[in-house]
Amino acid sequence: MQTSWIRGAIAFMLIGTEADAARAAAAPAMPLQIFVDHLEQERAASADGLRSWRSGEAMELATVGILGEAVAPRRTLGEALRVFSRGFPVLQSNSRVSFEVIDDEAHVSYRVLDPRIWPRRADTELTLGLIRGICARYGVPNGAIQDLCFEHRPDRDLRVLSHHLGRTPRFGQDENRIVFSARVLGNTLCAEPGGDAMTSSKRLDGALIELRRQTPVAQRVHELILSRMDRGMVNQSHVAAELGMSERSLRRALAAEGQPFHEILEECRRIHGFALLVRSDRLFGEIALLLGYSDQTAFSRAFSRWYGISPREIRKMGAEEVSVIR
Repeated sequence: MQTSWIRGAIAFMLIGTEADAARAAAAPAMPLQIFVDHLEQERAASADGLRSWRSGEAMELATVGILGEAVAPRRTLGEALRVFSRGFPVLQSNSRVSFEVIDDEAHVSYRVLDPRIWPRRADTELTLGLIRGICARYGVPNGAIQDLCFEHRPDRDLRVLSHHLGRTPRFGQDENRIVFSARVLGNTLCAEPGGDAMTSSKRLDGALIELRRQTPVAQRVHELILSRMDRGMVNQSHVAAELGMSERSLRRALAAEGQPFHEILEECRRIHGFALLVRSDRLFGEIALLLGYSDQTAFSRAFSRWYGISPREIRKMGAEEVSVIR
């Protein structure tokens, strides 16, 4: 699996110098692992329980590069969130932002798909804070927030964030998510929009097309598998359909890159399963089903073959960073 990355001035502003930020547009992408690790270290060293969240809320859209430029001039909040979720891949790889309206609720979710990047508490708080900041540009009050979920477990006094938001977050959930009343999606910008919506939209579309062109098919398959692995069985026909390809075309493309589908699926199971074993308390049978195994025995055999020890022994390692993950 390729190294996950983040682009734009945002990375350099938060962990680099002002000079670095000024050169960010021309700089290569930063490894996401470095970015997340630095945020986590700063979060752990700070006594401010809102540090990461406030950084996200206060973030200028210009620091998010082409994506921010495309979001900034959107007339309504609904338009802004749709652009943000659609264009997020140009900002950060192996990650996903989804936006959907369910009945009278708007759901915005964020996930880092790369299981090797852990922990990611500060990064999650930063990103959901950024989404909350976008909502604030359209006059959305805290009272409109109906739910706030985090994948990670609580590790500090929750009263500060609860008081700030007027709602107590839920932790240890399946995804990071902010939910608010769908009524506010029609809210318009509180200030005059900056930039031209049509021009910035074309630039974002061009960046997405170029990213797709440059990204190997095998990498796109990796991301799709990891994004769906916790949500049911993943197979080659589903992945081909998502990519807009026939199964035959997908097999040919992967063969040309020297990475058959079954090898990619196995690698995703290996790295995601390891993360679930040492960083969660899920039952072995549940993990087996999430990874797409027919039963726990098949899951145990595979992990014993990969690591030379049983899943139970792997779990005993706890949350240590172990060199078997590459």
